[in-house]
Amino acid sequence: MNTQSTHIGKSVLVLGATGGFGSRLVSRMAATGWQVRGLTRKVEQPQLDNVQWIQGDLKDSTVLADAANGVDVIVHAINVPYPKWDPLMIQYTKAIIDVAIANQAHLLFVGNIYNAGIPENGIIDETTPDNPVNEKGQTRATLEGMISDASSRGLRSTIMRFGDFFGPDIKGPNWFKELTKNVHKNKLTFAGDPELKHTWAYLPDAVKACEEVLSIRVADYSLAPHMVLPFEGHVFSFAQLQSVIESLLVAAGTDTQLKIGRLPWTLFRMLGCVIPLMRDIVSMRYLWNYEIRMDGDSVASLLGGAPTHTPLDQAVLSSVSALSEARQQTAIERSA
Repeated sequence: MNTQSTHIGKSVLVLGATGGFGSRLVSRMAATGWQVRGLTRKVEQPQLDNVQWIQGDLKDSTVLADAANGVDVIVHAINVPYPKWDPLMIQYTKAIIDVAIANQAHLLFVGNIYNAGIPENGIIDETTPDNPVNEKGQTRATLEGMISDASSRGLRSTIMRFGDFFGPDIKGPNWFKELTKNVHKNKLTFAGDPELKHTWAYLPDAVKACEEVLSIRVADYSLAPHMVLPFEGHVFSFAQLQSVIESLLVAAGTDTQLKIGRLPWTLFRMLGCVIPLMRDIVSMRYLWNYEIRMDGDSVASLLGGAPTHTPLDQAVLSSVSALSEARQQTAIERSA
């Protein structure tokens, strides 16, 4: 799908621009013709065409206001460590909403599935009500409620809802990265039932869909002022992941059966008595005990067709560094 002609000259401020999702989105939007601003606390950032880096802290309202001045879109991809979600995420989101309204900028919020809890039919669509089962889900519900309610103040907004991200070179803490980090030692870690399927979002597909959605949302004012768009992504079990990785290892010339480890949830629970982060991680265990899927019909309807969906084996190959290294080594040996 080519939407570049609809946004030539359009500008976007990406908040969370150096994080796992935000950094990928900056590159994608710049490559498709957007004028991109990225707010960052670090001085040194990669120099990219169409990208202006603005140094500053989101806590400084003046910095945020200056960075957002005149932009067409603001992307809220901010994330903070679990223990700091309340009140920081709420404070940041209020400030972002206010500056979006002041600039008549479209606000895109990078959402997840926490606020839906455990949906009755196991499927999340654009109408699924909030039913959080823990504090993190309640905070997410609060953030999305703030954004939705702001439409009465003139805010135009989109919430794109994603599963857990996976992809190449993801920055920061990440479930997929943690569970596959020992593949080079022939070990894979399971977080739950091997046969239970989990919802993931392959990062290159996710940011591509996000950019395409924004291209349409900023160009068509006849669309609803506020939309919720779940991204279907990839749905697979740990058993499927093990099979894919082992097949890729065989293809790379390493005929290996992975050893399986499991997350020490009991230890995590004990540590949670003294370490807030561990308590919060344990509170998310339900995501590995229930199959929760996204209904992608609303995204497909807006885009005029299903978004890009990279085949699972290709996505896993690019996401597990040990697999790419094994394939490169095989290529070197064959060419020798």
